[in-house]
Order: sequence, then C-alpha cells, then structure tokens
Amino acid sequence: MKPHTLDRSNYSPLLLSRVAAGWRRLAEDERRGIITSAHLAADLAALDAPAAILAMAGRVVQDEIHHLEVCARVLEEVDPAARMSARIECALGTSRPSPDETVLARTLVAEYALGKPATASAFAAARALVREPLFGWAYAELLHDETRHATFGARAAAWVIRAWSTQQRQALWTHCLTSGASATTPRPKDAEAEELGLLPGELDCTLPRWIIPHLAPLGIHPRPANAQALVH
Repeated sequence: MKPHTLDRSNYSPLLLSRVAAGWRRLAEDERRGIITSAHLAADLAALDAPAAILAMAGRVVQDEIHHLEVCARVLEEVDPAARMSARIECALGTSRPSPDETVLARTLVAEYALGKPATASAFAAARALVREPLFGWAYAELLHDETRHATFGARAAAWVIRAWSTQQRQALWTHCLTSGASATTPRPKDAEAEELGLLPGELDCTLPRWIIPHLAPLGIHPRPANAQALVH
C-alpha cells in the first residue's frame, strides 16, 4: 500500500470518526497558525526587523501552509465524504494597527519559543505510536519544521525586546509561563485511536534541552525539566 493511502475497511466507522475529528482539530490549529505567522511577519516588517528574521518569518508561513495541506491529505483518506474548507481569512492590509511590542514578544515566546517544542514532542510521540504509514508520514512532515519555528520565535523575540529592561524581560517570562500553563487542557486518552493516528491526549510540556541556548539571548535561563534533547 502506498504510504499516503489508508484502507478504511480495516477499521470501524466509529474509530475512523474519532481519528478524523482529531485531525480536523489539528487542521484548524494549523489554519490559525497560518494567520498568526502571517501577522507576525507583517508586524516584524512594520518594525523594520532585519532581513534574516523576515526571511525566517516567511519560511514559517510557508511551513504552516504545508502543514494544512498535510492535514487535508490525511482527512481525504480518513473521511473522504468530508471536504475541508481552504478559506483562510488573513487581513494584512494597511488598516492593521501599529505593532504592539509587548503582544508581539509574548506571541513569539509563548506560542513559538516555548509552544513549538511541546508540539514537536507531541508529534514525535504520535509518530512512535501509529501503525499506519499514512499517519507516520503525516506526523514526520509536521514534526520536521517545529524546531525551526521554535528558534525563529526565540530569535525574533530577542530582537523585539533588545532594548527592554531586566524587569520587562522578567515580566514577559512570567506572563508566558503562566499563560502557557493555563492554556494546556489535556484531552481524554483514547488508546485505540492513538494507535491508529490520533494525537495523544496527554502532552509533555517540559522544555527540551536544545531550546535553552536559544532562550538565553532573551535574558531567560530556565532549567529544563528533562535532560534528553528532542531528536528529529
């Protein structure tokens, strides 16, 4: 069987429905990721960020679009009757307000520098569990870019807060840790669906060691809860 196909006759409709629902949630996350990354790129450009950072921001937008395409490919196999909307509303015109450095820095740190390593951990855990080549391929594609997105968040945030005081940096770190902890809501475990292709309900949110050097320029020196680096 080709790696991008799935023989649905091997699984019950109820199981396929649960897996499809999870991938629709993941697709919506990726759709929001396109919008967020496009807004970040626009805000960084408005603040005259260096070309190297803008290039990284542009690559993140492209990656998020690819991730949505991967989700669409999976859903075509798991739930052929469903049609995933391709519509993405992303207003980047001149009517956008001037960038708020605090909001921008919080997004870069919380959702990218800290959030993407946790997402990478979840994708890696899912890839290790699945038994169908379709899902193994999909999680490998999604996992491939998360390390780069995390380092982008750290580098871009370091540039945004380059003139911030120590007190402002500490406030940023406290806010990002607090908001990240409150936003994490574990889903019920579904072992059968997770073995087929559903993203695990419980996520490991500890910081991997590889992100620590990228956080140092932010004036942040967290102690990782785990000693093992994520390997992609």
